[in-house]
Amino acid sequence: PVSFPFTISAEGIFNKTINGVVLRDWSVNPVDGFTRFNGVDNRPIYQDFKQTYKVYNAEKEIYEDKDMPAAYVLENTHKGYGYSGTFTMNMRPVESISLMASYTHTVSKELTGMPGSNAASVLNYIGTIYGPNDPGLHNSEFVTPNRVVASATFHDKSDNHFSFIYEAFRGGYKYSYMTANDMNGDGYNYDLIYIPTDEQVANGDFRFVSPDDAQRFLDFVHVDKYLSKNQGKYAEAYSVYSPWTHRVDFSYKHDFKIKAGNSTNTLQLNVDIKNILNLFNSNWGVSKYMNPALGEGRILKYEGYDKDGYATFSTPSAVNGNAQIWNNSVSLGQCWYASVGIKYMFN
Repeated sequence: PVSFPFTISAEGIFNKTINGVVLRDWSVNPVDGFTRFNGVDNRPIYQDFKQTYKVYNAEKEIYEDKDMPAAYVLENTHKGYGYSGTFTMNMRPVESISLMASYTHTVSKELTGMPGSNAASVLNYIGTIYGPNDPGLHNSEFVTPNRVVASATFHDKSDNHFSFIYEAFRGGYKYSYMTANDMNGDGYNYDLIYIPTDEQVANGDFRFVSPDDAQRFLDFVHVDKYLSKNQGKYAEAYSVYSPWTHRVDFSYKHDFKIKAGNSTNTLQLNVDIKNILNLFNSNWGVSKYMNPALGEGRILKYEGYDKDGYATFSTPSAVNGNAQIWNNSVSLGQCWYASVGIKYMFN
């Protein structure tokens, strides 16, 4: 118990997909019987993976197999879920000061967010391991996983009003760590990588074309938060989040009382500064995006398989232990700006 107004609240939401939508290409055979790579990255290899149909060749007087064209079909799915939790605190320690703080954590797992403008692009923009018809549950690309909001307002007896609003969020941009080319031969250049452990590389269970490629990749893994936490697993689509962004907005208002006959009206002057931290340092209050030199997360290149049936990889030159992973976003929306306004309020 406290002597001033003070509340703490918590709320949560859980949702489960019951009859969602997923797009599949029925011209592609199921991967169950496909040949697989040897080693820890044993994903299926797409060879002669298209459904075929018979076409009569009048010249040869025989029926020949022809690959079926893409056959995009919308299906229903029950796979997918999400939840969100918010913790909020409000207090007024004295009459002239109000404080608020809130934190929200959101998770959404789905088979597809249906990205793209047509059927082909929906399949083309989702990172997968087993091919476009089996994307697997992954983090949604349309959710901000972590957000903090806090505010402090103050007014005095001279009709001055001050307020600060702090906002921080993580994951404004989302990426998938993938190969630079089509590894499994499914025709889509969106293959998620396997993140090997140091031991798996040393033992030859995950192979590079040269020791230098192996060393530079592992050095990069060790400095990247997502990769280092998920060694020994496949990367998950849209699960590499851009770092936290911190912003503060400032607002000042002053009320002038104006007598108008029997009424007292108010003329209010206000000054608002958005992203005030950026006013003092151009690196503050700015969102970050992945360094373009890293190919938007394409940090391995598939170089074919060796005589033992193991996939082999090279590491792009930009990928090493000294690589700059995140760059500041340079756009007008990242800059501070100020506005001055006048409002006349009738009593």
